[in-house]
Amino acid sequence: MKINLITFLFLFGPVFGYAQNKKSVDAIKLSKPLAIDGYLNEPEYQVASPAKDFFQLQPNNGEPSFQPSEVYFFYDQNAIYVGAMLYDNSTDSIFNYLSKRDDIGMSDYFGVYFDPYNEGQLAYGFFITPAGVQTDMKAIKSGNDQEDGNWDAVWQSKTRITDRGWVIEMRIPYSNLRFPEKDIHTWGMNMFRNIRRYNSNNSWNFIDRKVSGFIHQQGTLNGIKDIKPPVRLSFTPYAATYFETSKNGSTDVLYKGGMDVKYGINESFTLDMMLIPDFGQIQSDDKQLNLSPYELYYNEKRQFFNEGTELFQRGDIFYSRRIGGTPKFSDEAEDQLKENEIIDYNPSSTRLANATKISGRNDKGLGVGFLNAMSLPAKAEILDTITKVKRKIEVQPFTNYNTFVVDKTLNNNSYISVINTNITMENNPFRANVTASEFLIRDKNKKFSIGGKGGISYRKTNYQNKENGGYAQLELKKDKGSLTYGIEQSFRSKNFNPNDMGYLQKNNILKSNIWTEYALIDPFWIMREMYIGFNGEYERIVDPSDKLGTEVETWAFIRFKNNSSFSSTIGIKSKQNDYDETRVDNRFYLKPYHLYYNYYYSSDTRKNINYNIYFGGFNYPLNNNSGEWIGFTTNARLGQHIRLQYNFRIDNEYNDKGYVNKSDDDSNIQFGNRDVEVVENTIEMDYTFNNKLSLAFRSRHYWSGVKYNAFYTLQNNGNLSSDNTYNENQDTNYNIFNIDTILRWYFAPGSELSLSWKNEIFNDQDYAIYGINNNIKDTFEATSTNTLSLKILYYLDFNTIKHAFTNK
Repeated sequence: MKINLITFLFLFGPVFGYAQNKKSVDAIKLSKPLAIDGYLNEPEYQVASPAKDFFQLQPNNGEPSFQPSEVYFFYDQNAIYVGAMLYDNSTDSIFNYLSKRDDIGMSDYFGVYFDPYNEGQLAYGFFITPAGVQTDMKAIKSGNDQEDGNWDAVWQSKTRITDRGWVIEMRIPYSNLRFPEKDIHTWGMNMFRNIRRYNSNNSWNFIDRKVSGFIHQQGTLNGIKDIKPPVRLSFTPYAATYFETSKNGSTDVLYKGGMDVKYGINESFTLDMMLIPDFGQIQSDDKQLNLSPYELYYNEKRQFFNEGTELFQRGDIFYSRRIGGTPKFSDEAEDQLKENEIIDYNPSSTRLANATKISGRNDKGLGVGFLNAMSLPAKAEILDTITKVKRKIEVQPFTNYNTFVVDKTLNNNSYISVINTNITMENNPFRANVTASEFLIRDKNKKFSIGGKGGISYRKTNYQNKENGGYAQLELKKDKGSLTYGIEQSFRSKNFNPNDMGYLQKNNILKSNIWTEYALIDPFWIMREMYIGFNGEYERIVDPSDKLGTEVETWAFIRFKNNSSFSSTIGIKSKQNDYDETRVDNRFYLKPYHLYYNYYYSSDTRKNINYNIYFGGFNYPLNNNSGEWIGFTTNARLGQHIRLQYNFRIDNEYNDKGYVNKSDDDSNIQFGNRDVEVVENTIEMDYTFNNKLSLAFRSRHYWSGVKYNAFYTLQNNGNLSSDNTYNENQDTNYNIFNIDTILRWYFAPGSELSLSWKNEIFNDQDYAIYGINNNIKDTFEATSTNTLSLKILYYLDFNTIKHAFTNK
């Protein structure tokens, strides 16, 4: 798991205003490469001048670091080298835990960010722990600077703990960086050191936490001369074998193979290609029962669609899970059934043939992103229950997905962008095209800003049915200082629909929002810092014009001096005409007002055993509908190698009023009075053998039981009337159990071998079994799907291959 290291640094801690000039340090040219062994004993270390005198980011912004650091820089024609002596007068107190690659965990760490263009727009980060665990990420200037933790680089490192502290050596090939071709280079650069026992984060060049963003608050790395950008070309072929035992007892063996290709078009832009993609080893989604009118949102876990895709988030119209997702017309398979036929198989996803991505940003601040993917036809299988004959029907033809974005950074961390998404299908009239723009303009002092988004959507579902819609959003805010506030107005038309390649829960809405926050960031009494805030919303339905409701809430966050924290939220929402729950145009359900609250406490995360707990609830006083939830997470680090985590959640709702069914002509809508209970248990375990070999285990059981007490008919005025004639069984007992286990070995830079076992048990019944013990027993008696897979991928770098052949 990647961690947003630097973003975290600015969330907590007191702030002081220290004026500092930019620091600089020189890199020394090498006549031969350094040995990356964790020993700073080459002669070059004796003549180089180190970067030192780090400043605290927290707890005391601008004061000297609790422990001194000395960092040396070198370079040759192929790579940049970093050597660091991180002094510590209590080496047995260094937080030195093994973890998976790209997971800092709770270790101390050191990292360096390089900005080869020295424009404060894009920086490449390389971080390491005392145990030698690598993490890499990109920082992108965009409003408040963002970090792309899904970016992966291939580099060498070695660490060593001594009686004086801990030592680092890094070799970072130029193929990981983008820089201009010129004689003399001045790179932007900053370094970060975290000392966990003090809960202290530190930077080499001073970073004022009152100023938004950190990339432009960097120092400089000088002395690099006469280097040329290398050919950035790499190939990562893979081969995989899958053994799957399905629910009906059959076993399938599947062989897969393909390749990823990266090519640096120039020093600014990179081409990524996946040929015959394979995502069989990614973690299973946390599925759950959905009674709402809105589609569930699942996070993207496929690395290709995470890495380098920050540009595609502009305009809020791109949701990468649509690519290769559920077939577009899978719900229509039932409409094609003939007499005595049933759906024997309906695919849950489409298979990608390939995917291509071009992304990057030049030294003028122009960012360009292009993503194209193609999926193969998906077909459902229909079974005749009398003749046992099967036939196939197409639920999605060959499909092309396309996204294009242009983004220009402006002064003062401002930007403007335009993005387009579109889908076309072979031999099918379906078309979807959405275009949006986004901008953010800050003043010179970065105290005030104005931002906005807007766009239009076009959909053609057949040759006659066409829809056009639009949305707009404008926000004014003050986002610097102890008191911040803002106001926002947004509009989405009834026919605005970006959901073919985006994700939007509600359209047809006009919303006004106002918020304010006050930060007490100087320690006082037992508190280290405190934030309090207020938010107010007013919503209307656009068509037909109708008031939807008003909501106000207040919240607070406190971090104590012992590093524990507490937060709370309390709010009230007025009665509303809910046009979504009915699932029928221009029909609404009249919801009465309700109150809600939520409280959260977290213990000191530096401890080997720590926990957090939350609880909350809501109440509709006028219709006897209420609910409460409680959950906790406990984390344990057992020695250097083992991490355990247990999550538990209960969510109960009583006398909920919600949609059940409707007539074919939409004239009659049934609602139900139901009790809903949810119990979820998740266990995670990581065993890290060393910084290249790790075992990860995750098990999750989710149960939701729904018991209906009464049924109603929805009236035209939004009220409910009892319906004693409705007798369909709507009770539900929903169980799902997943196991995800993966053994991963990084046997060479950029190369890995992985062995994965995935198990899924799914049981959905039309009755409710109360009691977690009964449900666990019922779940394990159901049939399961098991998948065992072995995958190997090998990283081949053009420059390494060329160098090997040249030296022969």
